[in-house]
Amino acid sequence: MRNNQRLVGIALAIASCTLYGINPFFSVNAYEDGANSRGLMVARFLIAAPLLLAYRFISVRGAKWPRGRDLVEIFLFGYLGFTLQSFFYFGAIERMDSGLVSVIFYCFPIMAVLVAWWLLKHKPSKIIGACLAATVTGVALTAGEVAQGETVGIALTLAGALTYTFYVVLSSRIMPRYDGVTGLTIILFGAMFGWLTLWLLRPFGMEVRFPETATGWTNVAVLSTFGTIVAMGTFFAAMKRVGPGPTSVASTFEPVVTIFVGTLFLDERLTGRSVIGAVLVVGAVVVLTLSEARRDAGSLTNATPGGAAHN
Repeated sequence: MRNNQRLVGIALAIASCTLYGINPFFSVNAYEDGANSRGLMVARFLIAAPLLLAYRFISVRGAKWPRGRDLVEIFLFGYLGFTLQSFFYFGAIERMDSGLVSVIFYCFPIMAVLVAWWLLKHKPSKIIGACLAATVTGVALTAGEVAQGETVGIALTLAGALTYTFYVVLSSRIMPRYDGVTGLTIILFGAMFGWLTLWLLRPFGMEVRFPETATGWTNVAVLSTFGTIVAMGTFFAAMKRVGPGPTSVASTFEPVVTIFVGTLFLDERLTGRSVIGAVLVVGAVVVLTLSEARRDAGSLTNATPGGAAHN
C-alpha cells in the first residue's frame, strides 16, 4: 500500500511539473494572438484566483484563514513577490526561447540556499559549493546560446529567479503555519491585485494587450486552469503522499519538459551546448535537494520545491 502511495505521489509530482513546463507553449500562443506578457498575466490571475478560492472552499473547508500580520504578509508575497516574478519570467519568454528561460531560471534553488544562509543563518551543507559551481557553469553555457539582441531576456530571467528566491526565503517563515492551498489562494489574490494595480497605474508607459480572438483566450484559460490551478493541486497532492524531498527532485523535470515542448512545437533550437548546460543545472538541483533532504526534512529548499508556484 505504501509503495502504491509513493508511485501515485511521484506520478502526481511529474504531472504537476509537466503542467508547469508546458505553460510557455500557451503563453507563446497567446502572444502570437496579440497579447503581451502584461495582458496575459492580468487575465491569468483574474481567472485563476477566484477558481482557486472556489477549490479551496471545496477541498479544505475546515482549514483556518490567516489573520492579522500573517494575512498581510502572505498577501504581500503575492502582491509584490509573485507579481514581479511573473512580470520578469513571462517578459523573458517574449524575448527568447522558453527552454533557455526555464534552464536559466532554475538557478534559483541555489540562490535560495545562499540567501537563506545570509538572511536566516541556515548554513548550507558542504556539497553546496559543487552544486553552485555546476549551476553557474550550466547557466553560463545556456546563456551563451542566446543571441546578442536577447540579453534583456537573460536579465529578466535572472531578475525573476532572484525575485522568486527572496519570495521563497521570506515566505518560508509563515507559509508552513497554514495549509498550502489556503496560502496560495491568498498569494494568487495578491498577484491578481498586483497586476490590476500595474494595469491601472501603467508605470513607465507599460502597455497591456489582451488576446484578440477566442483562440488566444482559450490559451489563457488553459494557462489559468491547468497550468495554474491543476498544477498546484497535483503538486500539493504529491507533497501529501511522498513528502517534500521526492517532490522537489521530481520538479526538476520541468525544464526538460519546457525544452521538449519548445523544440517540438515552437521551433526553438536545441544545441549540444544548451543540453550540457541544462544537465548541469538540473543535476545540481537534484543533488542539492537530496542533500538538503537528508540534513533536514523541514529545510528551506525542501519546503519550497522548484515547481511550487513560480510560473
